[in-house]
Amino acid sequence: MSRLRKLLSLSLVLVMALMLVVVPAQAQDSGTLTIGFAQEPDSMNGFYSSMAFAQWANDLVNASLWDIDNTLSAVPVLAAEVPSVENGGISEDYTEYTIKLKPGLTWSDGAPLTSDDLVFTYQMIQDSANNFLQAGTIAEALVSAEAIDETTFKLTFNSPKPFPEDMAGSPGLSTILPAHIFRPVYEAEGSIEFAAENQDPTVFSGAYTLSDWQRGESMTFTANPGYTLGTAKIGTVILRFFPDTDSQYAALAAGQLDFVPNVSEGDIPRVVESNADLKIVTVFGGYIESLWLNMRSDENPRAGHPALKDVKVREALRLAIDRNTITQELLAGATSPTDSIYSSSPFENPDLGVTEYDPEAAAALLDEAGWAVGADGIREKDGVKLELRYSSTTAGWRNNIQAVIQQQLAQVGVSVILEKYPASEFFGSWANNGINAVGEYDLAQYANNTALTNPANVTVYEALNCDQIPSESNQGGQNFTGFCSEEMDAAAQVTLTSLDAQERLDAAYTIQQIMKEQIPLINLFPRGDNYAYNTTRFAGEIEIGSGVGNTWFDIVNWELAS
Repeated sequence: MSRLRKLLSLSLVLVMALMLVVVPAQAQDSGTLTIGFAQEPDSMNGFYSSMAFAQWANDLVNASLWDIDNTLSAVPVLAAEVPSVENGGISEDYTEYTIKLKPGLTWSDGAPLTSDDLVFTYQMIQDSANNFLQAGTIAEALVSAEAIDETTFKLTFNSPKPFPEDMAGSPGLSTILPAHIFRPVYEAEGSIEFAAENQDPTVFSGAYTLSDWQRGESMTFTANPGYTLGTAKIGTVILRFFPDTDSQYAALAAGQLDFVPNVSEGDIPRVVESNADLKIVTVFGGYIESLWLNMRSDENPRAGHPALKDVKVREALRLAIDRNTITQELLAGATSPTDSIYSSSPFENPDLGVTEYDPEAAAALLDEAGWAVGADGIREKDGVKLELRYSSTTAGWRNNIQAVIQQQLAQVGVSVILEKYPASEFFGSWANNGINAVGEYDLAQYANNTALTNPANVTVYEALNCDQIPSESNQGGQNFTGFCSEEMDAAAQVTLTSLDAQERLDAAYTIQQIMKEQIPLINLFPRGDNYAYNTTRFAGEIEIGSGVGNTWFDIVNWELAS
């Protein structure tokens, strides 16, 4: 084990030991599932959050038309069946979906859940005044949504849409809005952006209802007897919030938590070793941890460092980061570096290759780009220092990676200022001055969804789309880098609309090549969806769905040991 890893491991062990001393184990209620979150949700309306933790909380109380299980198969929830050409739910040209709801659906307050709620939700997606952070692709593609009858609605698109999971299922449709709650707000204010229901919801359709939210501490959920898939066997779910992953894992080891999502690859060994009763479940999640580069120009608020507009500088940064050492030393070899935004999926180009660590080549590129080493060892050009603001969340494993990358970039004359923020601030909306949204960074580290069940890659068609660059007039834009490639946008449209599987795959390969050459972000490593749970607390094995929007697809059948 290297000196770096030894020091980090020792510090983590000491932190956990101290926490275990001051946080004694407590007996768990047999009817209550206690879950640890390292981040507190910023919104209970899925359209207004980019946080996985907010998505997980939302999915406890919001039912989807269908979920994706651990085999990447669709499981109908509110929908009577998943639409297809074969069952008549999708037109031959893939421009119309006709979706049938199950009969007798209700909201938790007893109001009927009908096609009117779906039509209203899609209308809200279409209205840019709502400033949604999610569903931008749906808004661009949707021509109309209309109710056929109480249980049937029809969606019409401006081009073929062969993947209904992206347009109507989970995680494409992140929330279905109760029209009887939101419509009065919309009619009065012209937007639902500031509706009280976004932060303090009162009406639900999922397996649970939110009964209490103690800000900064916990959320309590109660089983919804009106849930269409039946009443959950576990009566109460409590989400406890922790300031960092170390304290969260300490509580898990002490038996105070039953379940923890989002265990990083580097934390798996110490979590398993901390308590013999803990088990890790990994499902395909389609996440890639990356460094996002702020290339926004001066006409955009908070433009990034001018050096980042030069592809030679971006290539130099990638060459200067020893990603293999990071994955081996900090992540225990649980994953490996990638240059593919489709990594670990069936759509990854096997011939793409991975850029190797080469600090000498990095230095040469920086010289070629005109960034010369100054007397203080920091490169500069035209009086501007090559000093980059590098931000991330407060997650300890991310902060460890930040520190290592800071050292590696310093070796080639790039100065890095490390910044970390609470997730609610880091992933916040434009209106709330979110760090990523307004561009208050040069390098930002986080993971984003990529491809799950098809080659339409959300990182490409939303987070890197030319039309998604945020601005005062486009506050819901998700392209925080400011990168724009018309060629890549065109290829993304092929992955979204083509009915030819080979054509879609070729387009995905084109996207991967453009991204490797243009470097709008530096992919660090792919991440699985890793969950830890205490086996003694459950009556048997638990099933977890693939992708961030599907974790709880089978939670009604989870059962605690008596």
